[in-house]
Amino acid sequence: EIEEKKEIYGIISQKSSRMNDMVDLLFEYSQLGTAEYKPDITEFDTAELMRGIIADNYCDLEEHGIDVDVHIPDSPVVISADRRDITRALTNLIVNTYKHNPEGTSLYVRMERDGDRCVITLADNGNDIPQGMDIFEPFVTENTARTTGGGTGLGLAVTKRIIECHGIS
Repeated sequence: EIEEKKEIYGIISQKSSRMNDMVDLLFEYSQLGTAEYKPDITEFDTAELMRGIIADNYCDLEEHGIDVDVHIPDSPVVISADRRDITRALTNLIVNTYKHNPEGTSLYVRMERDGDRCVITLADNGNDIPQGMDIFEPFVTENTARTTGGGTGLGLAVTKRIIECHGIS
């Protein structure tokens, strides 16, 4: 009986934590859409940032059987943007790769300079997205677009808003 209660409490705790995360993400998404939102613009090395994001997610990528092909310059690629927002956007894209694709998927990461711009390419050869489905709209989830469950459908919507708020194309 004690083990059963521990299991039930664990499930309740896990679901409460997930709900809290969803509320936080929804709040962040709604804040990004307001006129009051102003990115905290600073200069930082995007190459270093991207290497850190890949390192932070490497165990999850490996655990999900995702092969990673990385091409990031050794020299700094400095941009002016909100570091926290850009971290969130790039992390969302990397996490989507391992959450929504089968083992054996390859993730291609490339960063390069194009004049005074930094061009980042993140691509995978995983599951196709159904034609006409806009995965950057809020609440579009893998339940309708991909193979596994568990997402809120807000991660890519937040990513899109971050990019728009920074005027990045």
